[in-house]
Formats: sequence, C-alpha cells, structure tokens
Amino acid sequence: MELENEAEILELVEHLDRVIPKDGAHLTIGADPDGNTTVGNRLGYLRFGLEFLSAALRPLPSSESAPDRIVPDLDRLLTEGSGTPFDLCELDEAIGSRPPIRSALGPLGELFTAVIVVAALILVVLAGAVVVRWMFG
Repeated sequence: MELENEAEILELVEHLDRVIPKDGAHLTIGADPDGNTTVGNRLGYLRFGLEFLSAALRPLPSSESAPDRIVPDLDRLLTEGSGTPFDLCELDEAIGSRPPIRSALGPLGELFTAVIVVAALILVVLAGAVVVRWMFG
C-alpha cells in the first residue's frame, strides 16, 4: 500500500525522532500470561508509538521463513524483564475487508460441544459422589 503523503509522514517521523529523546525513555510490558499491565514514563510511551510509526514506514518484505512484517526497534526502550507480544508484527493490507474469524464448528457444533462438556461435568460430579458414598458409607 502506498500512502499519498508518505514522504511528508516520513519527514514528520524523522522530526519526532530528533525531538523525542531516546535516553530516559523506559517502558515495561508485563511478562505475565495475560499481558495486561504496561508501565512506562511519558518518553517511553512516546518512543513506543514512534518506533511503530517508523517501522510501519519501512516494512520488511516476506521471505521463506516470514510474512511481510514490520520490526519496531524496542530493544533499547523496554526494561529488563519485559515480555513483548510483538515478536511478529505481520502486515496484512486486506485485514479490514476479511470477514470475522469464526469457529469451524458453526453455531450448532458449538452448542453440541457445550452440551457434551456440561454432561461430562455432571458425570464427573456424580462419579465423585458415588466414590465418596462408597468410601464413607
């Protein structure tokens, strides 16, 4: 995809890169499985956004081992112990026109699966009750 004003955007990003210092910019992205805690200073968040803007303006083409992607330079920004959910930032220009991802089971399959899971849970509870009654009287 070509942006009409890509040269102007690149110029703005280069200007922001000069005026937003890298030194003192810190960001911690929690390494917990939920990944819902991010802590940083203002410079850290500004640099984070700028690194993504810069990477989006210079995407890497696909190769045999990777799709089209952007690679933001976050190494110097992230604090020690940070986890990053940005190992692969894949580019897909058609993402806005694709239908939402749906389960391959379909609505009836999902309902049937839910009924089976509930039935299995009921059987586990009943079996546990039988075992307890057998053991204790």
